[in-house]
Amino acid sequence: MPMNRLKIRKETRMLGFLFSGFFTILFERTRSRLLVSCTIALNILSACLAVMGVLLLVSEFFLFYVNSSTVIWPHKSGRLLSWYLFLFTILELIVSCTVTHWLYRAKYTGQ
Repeated sequence: MPMNRLKIRKETRMLGFLFSGFFTILFERTRSRLLVSCTIALNILSACLAVMGVLLLVSEFFLFYVNSSTVIWPHKSGRLLSWYLFLFTILELIVSCTVTHWLYRAKYTGQ
């Protein structure tokens, strides 16, 4: 493995999801059109990142099943963790799309 790779800590990767949740809570406390726009934008960013995660996990599943001849227990446990990650990524995608839809309706239709 090359040593000059950019290393990003796990906490840094989760900032997109944290900021979308932060702006959603902040919007609920103090309502303004600017916060609605920021919340919609960050939830769209969160949904895009979730879609990228789903695509990466699907490609991982496909490559693992194509290239695996014998499966040993570390592969099974890694595959189980990948399935859990896949389920939570799908859940994040559903939640961010739902919240974005609600916020869009609240901003543009006044509901």
